[in-house]
Amino acid sequence: MVINLTDVAKEQLKEILESKETDKMLRVYVAGYGWGGPSFGMALDEPKDEDMRVESEGFEFLIEESLSDIYNSFSIDYSNNWLRKGFVVMPDRGGSSC
Repeated sequence: MVINLTDVAKEQLKEILESKETDKMLRVYVAGYGWGGPSFGMALDEPKDEDMRVESEGFEFLIEESLSDIYNSFSIDYSNNWLRKGFVVMPDRGGSSC
């Protein structure tokens, strides 16, 4: 499992983690399902038994092992425009809406 971060996402994650001062880790998760397939999110969370840990550019992420069977990698970006503000988590490969 690989997690790719844009420079903007790295900067935002660093700011958030420094301001929160927490022991929780970053979790990539399925946020819901729609006509286009699953959507993904990211949150601070505690590790669980079914999690795998993935390190990327100094950040450690939690991902359910079942997601690694379907997706090889994720890209995380940060958007700050009038249409959307926040992190955008997208699988790089795998998965299907049909």
